[in-house]
Amino acid sequence: MALMSLSLFVYGSLRPDHNNYDQLSEWVLDSRSLSWPGHLRLRPEGYPALTLPSDWPVLQALPYDWSAPAEPVPATPAWPGAVAGEILTLRDCPEMRRHLDDFEGFTPTLRDYLRVAVAWQGEWVWTYVAPEDRAEWPLIERWPHQSGEIPPWR
Repeated sequence: MALMSLSLFVYGSLRPDHNNYDQLSEWVLDSRSLSWPGHLRLRPEGYPALTLPSDWPVLQALPYDWSAPAEPVPATPAWPGAVAGEILTLRDCPEMRRHLDDFEGFTPTLRDYLRVAVAWQGEWVWTYVAPEDRAEWPLIERWPHQSGEIPPWR
């Protein structure tokens, strides 16, 4: 039986060596660092929220449904990478799917973040994004945005 896996882009507290990496570390098979399109805003509770370029190919997900998108992966526009993060290859299992959506507040009743499939170099990659680009949330270059400013575990 082949090992099933999926890809997830992380840019905040779920990154390796950050304070909430333990929420998914048991499922991580591989990690690769990269620069991703979009920008980060700092949410009021101190965590980052990704906003993707408006013309970037994205498919909306439903809570707990991590089925691979059936649509072909379209070409992506030219965009300089602006958000540092990692694409994690995760061992796919129902427990992981439910746990991560619950942890990120993407449930049938909560929309703290949205999980979307993003076209990236010929594949669909999951990530969590801001439900909307909130201008009142300050733009930040990276997270934590200043040394030592890591909010407590939520």
